[in-house]
Amino acid sequence: MSVHAKGIARLAIIVALMVVVAKLLVFILEILLAAWFGTTFVKDAYLVALVIPYLIFIVGTETMLVSFVPIFMTLLAQGNSEDTGEVVSSVMNISFLFLTIICIVYVLLAPWIIPLIAPGFDEESLSLAVQLTRIISPIIIWGGLIGLLVALLNSFKRFTLTALRFALYNSIIIGFLYFFRARMGIFSLALAVSGAALAQFFLLLAGLWKRRKYYRFTMNLKHPQVRTMGMAVIPVIVGGVLIQLNFLIERVMASGLAEGSISSLDFGYKLMRMPFEIFAVTIATVVFPSIAGLVIAEEGSRLRQVFVSSLKMIAFITIPATVILIVVRVPLIQVLFQRGEFNAASTRMTATALLYYSFGLFFHAANYIFIRTYYAFKDFLTPLKLGVITIGLYIFFNFIFIGYLKHGGLALGSSLAAVCYSVMLLTVLQKKMVNLGRIDLWGSFAKILAASLVMGLTLLLMGKIGLDSAAAKTAFLLGIGVLSYGAACFVFKVEEAGKLWKMGRQFIMKRLNLLSGKVS
Repeated sequence: MSVHAKGIARLAIIVALMVVVAKLLVFILEILLAAWFGTTFVKDAYLVALVIPYLIFIVGTETMLVSFVPIFMTLLAQGNSEDTGEVVSSVMNISFLFLTIICIVYVLLAPWIIPLIAPGFDEESLSLAVQLTRIISPIIIWGGLIGLLVALLNSFKRFTLTALRFALYNSIIIGFLYFFRARMGIFSLALAVSGAALAQFFLLLAGLWKRRKYYRFTMNLKHPQVRTMGMAVIPVIVGGVLIQLNFLIERVMASGLAEGSISSLDFGYKLMRMPFEIFAVTIATVVFPSIAGLVIAEEGSRLRQVFVSSLKMIAFITIPATVILIVVRVPLIQVLFQRGEFNAASTRMTATALLYYSFGLFFHAANYIFIRTYYAFKDFLTPLKLGVITIGLYIFFNFIFIGYLKHGGLALGSSLAAVCYSVMLLTVLQKKMVNLGRIDLWGSFAKILAASLVMGLTLLLMGKIGLDSAAAKTAFLLGIGVLSYGAACFVFKVEEAGKLWKMGRQFIMKRLNLLSGKVS
């Protein structure tokens, strides 16, 4: 492993640990939400109210993050702080004005938009969804600004602070619900989400306080880099909307199914996203500035090395995670969610959704790396064009499977669409990065898949052992899964397992040496 790759790996591990803390808070939050609101109509109404504001929030964050990093790193390389400050300030001020207008317009039009999102809702559910929408909508404003601040911090290699924002976000929501849910019901959740997004913005702003020299009150639309940014964000925004459109399509179609279908899809998707966000997003976050810098420096060999290493590490994590989620899904859901309003029927519905979502885990994670690599090359149109095709395939798959599998068919459609998107993205990307080392790449994938299948077979056999509680069964199977996967990786000589073992051993030895030095 090269020095550059080792540095990225260490950063990824540090950020991943922080994300793990944040995801533990997410688990706690989801457990509480399941107990307090279950899969009832009020939870469905909240999720529908969240669709458009959250879509704009995520798209705004991702758009600023992926489109601004290459531009900002180019400005830093030029060394002109005056010019850099003008571009940063102009982009931030224009974004704030534009997003504020969108927020106001959406709040005013909510009574007409919500029925289009959930045509299967009755009047009570629609009325509640509209009220919740007006509370949640301010997150529209903060999304783009948060993305810009994250882009700046990542460019300065301040990854820990950007990872910390997730823990802050979930802590605020949990705390607010604890104190106000009894009095305010589902409205407390909407207020908490809106306030937590604002808190993220101020946390990131504080991290850039020492660099406030870059900011001034200006909106220079004529600056070449501002225009470049403007041209870049259009396809990124449209592409992001297309990706998030999956949720809108899914909830529109699920609104006509049995009560709780939307909520069970949401719970299942979030469980699938846990390993994705802890590892895939972490790796992509750390790697993206490096990939962008290597593209600017035209260092093709190191670029390919970083890209392939990232992809293999994602496979090493997400392929076995897929097997675990499929085999252990029922006791896992029982332990996490089955209490209060979340009953056995809710578990069955969520388990069905999780089963079909799990098949797409690796491909969703790979797409995250693929898309950012395109953006590093400043190719914003190719992911958009392929995304349009993918949306068409997603709708096609949904219509095929919804009749047979109900809400499970929607989850399966999402996974199949992710597979198709991955194949198309990688096929075109190979033309930009020749000599990707495909034999080495596919060889690693084959070993990881073989080790994961051995683990899956072991879990199926061990799952027949009768244990009194779902918690004991889940803990037992997860432990067996980790041990059997590790052993299988050793047998099949999986490279990534050896790298992690070596890094972990070096980390422990270094800490032991420090302790022995202090004692002596």
